[in-house]
Amino acid sequence: MIGAETLAGLLIAAGSLAAAVRLLMKLRGWQAWLLAALSVVSGVLLYLILFPPFLPIGGETLLVATAETPRDLRARPGERLITLPEAPTLAGAERVPDLATALRRHAQVQRIRILGRGLTARDRDGGAGLPVDFSAMALPRGLIRLDPPADTPAGSVFALAGEASGLEGGIAELLDPAGRQVDSRAIGNEGRFTLGSTARAPGLARFTLRLRGSDKTIVSDTPVPLHTIPERPLRAILIGAPSPEAKYLRRWAEDAGIALQSRLEAGGGVDLGGDGVRLDPASLRNADVVIIDDRSLAGIGSAGRATLAQAVAGGLGVVVRMTSPATASMRDNWRALGLSVNGGSDVAPVALPPLAADADALAVRRGPGSDDVPDNINTIDDPAPDLGRWVLRTEPDFVPIVTDADGGTVSGWQKRGQGRVAVWTVANSFALVLNGQADRYQQWWSDTISAVARPDSLFRPEVPALATAGERLAICGIAAGARIIPPDTTEIALAIDPDAGARGCAAYWPAEPGVHTVVQPGRDGRQTFAFLVMSEGAFKTIAERQIGEATAVWAAEQSAAITRDTPERRGPAWPYFLAWLILSGALWFGERRFRAGYAR
Repeated sequence: MIGAETLAGLLIAAGSLAAAVRLLMKLRGWQAWLLAALSVVSGVLLYLILFPPFLPIGGETLLVATAETPRDLRARPGERLITLPEAPTLAGAERVPDLATALRRHAQVQRIRILGRGLTARDRDGGAGLPVDFSAMALPRGLIRLDPPADTPAGSVFALAGEASGLEGGIAELLDPAGRQVDSRAIGNEGRFTLGSTARAPGLARFTLRLRGSDKTIVSDTPVPLHTIPERPLRAILIGAPSPEAKYLRRWAEDAGIALQSRLEAGGGVDLGGDGVRLDPASLRNADVVIIDDRSLAGIGSAGRATLAQAVAGGLGVVVRMTSPATASMRDNWRALGLSVNGGSDVAPVALPPLAADADALAVRRGPGSDDVPDNINTIDDPAPDLGRWVLRTEPDFVPIVTDADGGTVSGWQKRGQGRVAVWTVANSFALVLNGQADRYQQWWSDTISAVARPDSLFRPEVPALATAGERLAICGIAAGARIIPPDTTEIALAIDPDAGARGCAAYWPAEPGVHTVVQPGRDGRQTFAFLVMSEGAFKTIAERQIGEATAVWAAEQSAAITRDTPERRGPAWPYFLAWLILSGALWFGERRFRAGYAR
């Protein structure tokens, strides 16, 4: 049913338009158009007389000053100014410990306006119950995003990514704990960059991300924590035919400290691996990963593939190494393990990215030379080998592990139960070793094996990678009885949040930078996990961006939730009546005068 306000609006609009059309039909020239427009405006004013706009009932606007609020800010009539702990001192402002305290003290406020960088997590935990207005400040110049490296096994390559604001044309450099540059990248127009190096000895290390402007001056030095994990030897099984690829895989596994058993079938029951490997449930339970070529996978029969698939569902990792174009039967064998891909008959060249930014970065990454591989060979100027990969069409749940410079898949995996099945698409990757790029070969296989191998049982709670002193952080993956040992060695008990459920999370406020250690009882004795806490302000520009974005989202949620709940009333009608009266008189006088002019 049409409401009274809508019905009145329709009638007034019809009458105004009819009056305007009548004037345009009887009169000519610009005067007629002016009178017609005044008729329409008169109708709008008549509607506003009957239904004045709503106005908020009383109340004040709460001005909330946060970090970097201008010091010359002053509250106007109808506004109350408060400052949070991170805000500068402002004249006439009331300082409060948090936003919730201000809202309790000033229950009469009807809206909030946030100034400066925005609210910290302390003030965004709850709802305000009021409409909130916030405009984020311009991004600070410098590092605004940092994706630190994940926990990395010793000897593996790690990578970090970041984004800088206002440094287009500059340079991002990665310095090792000794201050030596190990990687360097130009900062593009979008400000993004990726850097990497090799994790050395197990433990904690602090690298440095240095940003330079386009004039090569240093803009910032940001600490980058790296946790290098001491892992037990990986237990791997290699199954296939004797080939150069199998030879160099065995050599890499030996150099990497992998406990490898191999079965290399030369035909006629001859096994050149010499380890007597059997693919039975007991052997597969004791393995972390199986590397098998496509022909050997077909040769183990349906019963062997079923046993392998069952082990994958229990957590085993499998890498299927392609040695020839994929046929329909081969893809069916892969699908039985949990790997659903199509194609595999076409070959594309592998585009190899540079080994490092320059020769110095490559030398630092590789470390000192040896008798077998002196540092004057396998240089950055050596030509790249020609490699080919079979092109696969993958499903959305296929996860690439190693890709070439053009994004082509070298290896990738799909999940089956608790395990993962990967495919390796380059048959002649050993050519990397023969052409002076053994470290690339090792990195590719290390990344692939690490991505699919059975997870280890090391105690690794979830701790934010960029922890700073004085900032609350959540530690998850812990059990009752867990404690923290800060640098001053005074143990602090962690209270598990019951709302976190099975995740086992607790809040922790590190008071000082340095190494903090999580300790909890385990089946094999005390379990420990150490992590680095950086000094306060170490990630200042990153935090400023995050605070601005989070505050904008929070403010939008508050305003959307209470748009209809703000108390309102109709405003006064007399200003519109006065304007309508004056306009109607002018319209009457103008119409009579123009009609009299036409009559003459």
